[in-house]
Amino acid sequence: MFSFDCLEEGTMTLDWDPASYKTKAGAAKGLYRALCKWCEMVGMDPSYEVHLRTPRERKAAGHSEVWHVSFEAGPYEWAVLASMQLPDCKWGYVEPYYSFDLDFVS
Repeated sequence: MFSFDCLEEGTMTLDWDPASYKTKAGAAKGLYRALCKWCEMVGMDPSYEVHLRTPRERKAAGHSEVWHVSFEAGPYEWAVLASMQLPDCKWGYVEPYYSFDLDFVS
């Protein structure tokens, strides 16, 4: 479980253990699944709220070649707050692209 403080919106707890993954791909896919689960739990439809982009898809769109997870309807600035509270991980680290999505970089 990964819990992080979303300030006035409270704590967001995801069924995701970022330190348990060995690769950025695994960590990104795991976060995607956890956000989909959280989305459903609060009554949202993850099929259009949560997105996962591969490095190839990002490059084709003219962006940096990284794993990218997006959840625009999440708590305000969730990605910024999660990135600052993420533990050290063997696969690297994340950076918010905007305040609602994370790029998995190293």
